[in-house]
Amino acid sequence: MKKRVLPILVLAALLGLWGCGYREGVVQPSPKSFVWFSGNTAGAVAYIGDIQPFALKGPGESDQPASDRRSPGGATLHQIQPGKYNIVVKKGDRVVVNRTVILGEGMTTEIEVP
Repeated sequence: MKKRVLPILVLAALLGLWGCGYREGVVQPSPKSFVWFSGNTAGAVAYIGDIQPFALKGPGESDQPASDRRSPGGATLHQIQPGKYNIVVKKGDRVVVNRTVILGEGMTTEIEVP
């Protein structure tokens, strides 16, 4: 009888440890998408939905070294949550881009500024 009790206790202890919080430390990355502004971005300001407007960088104005850039030519790559957005790009008082986009998780959409 002792030979049967020990394996059952060991199995019960392992099942208890496995079922009680073994997976609590798993972290899911937050979903993200990207909007890539290319073209004549010098002096342009982008408005994406309710996000704070930001100035687009012109060619050669990237904050990152050339080896670390994720987009060519110093174009601006902006990370946002997946969803539907109205994107407006202005140069001075003139609207040069007014587009609605739907971004899924992990998607990148290019907005070319004329």
